[in-house]
Amino acid sequence: MKKSTMLKYIQYASLLDLKARDYKVFLYIFDKLSGFDEISINQNRVAEVLDITKSDVSRALRKLEINELIYFEWITKRKKNIGLIEYDNDELDELIEEIIDENTYTLDDWDL
Repeated sequence: MKKSTMLKYIQYASLLDLKARDYKVFLYIFDKLSGFDEISINQNRVAEVLDITKSDVSRALRKLEINELIYFEWITKRKKNIGLIEYDNDELDELIEEIIDENTYTLDDWDL
């Protein structure tokens, strides 16, 4: 993945309504995915490395999936791989612009 695309993923994630734990987990996974389509992680290990609880890791993963940053590929009932949803630079630019537009107000929006 190009460096510019990596930076856009991080910018996009920074604009989403995520908690600190969600960002920690995203950045951990993002780093591990570098060069791979999917990875298998141990939630206990992630919790230990990031100094958060396993349930926080689980909640963060669900939130990242809901926000369409990652996806799960189920291997068995209890095992899954995690992958980064692939966006190109133009798609990321559009997603970023949408969020910025949703959160931008003009003077016309204010009752003055």
